[in-house]
Amino acid sequence: MLEVNSAERAARAAALIKMATGALLRLPLTAIQTFDQASAEHSEKGPPPPEEIPPEIAREVVYAHMNRHYRETLDQPIPELKGKTPRQAVKTAAGRKLVMDWLTLLETGTARADSEAMAGYDFGWMWEELGVKRESKRPDKPKP
Repeated sequence: MLEVNSAERAARAAALIKMATGALLRLPLTAIQTFDQASAEHSEKGPPPPEEIPPEIAREVVYAHMNRHYRETLDQPIPELKGKTPRQAVKTAAGRKLVMDWLTLLETGTARADSEAMAGYDFGWMWEELGVKRESKRPDKPKP
């Protein structure tokens, strides 16, 4: 569905669609409304409901983004790690402690996220990849 606010734009849009689709589509159906008609129809309908994203799809998208982001982060300097990358920091005892604190901070912040998909993200792979051991289990999301 395409909505425009002038006959000229409608004609240009129809031409672009025809050019892009060739013989695959017939000419579009068109309807012309006055401003008052369009306003009345819009107020009758009210705002469109927000589209719901299925939780499993949201989780997949969020996890893919977070995996990509944190994979890149392992090789970037982090202020909390005194400007070292996580991979560099774990090479010393003091750095390992900073990395453990940083990972705990990431886990705690993420566990408190409003998004269920984000709150369920498991940072375990980062602990393993960096060769540090968790001091305790992943923090639970706080109760409201």
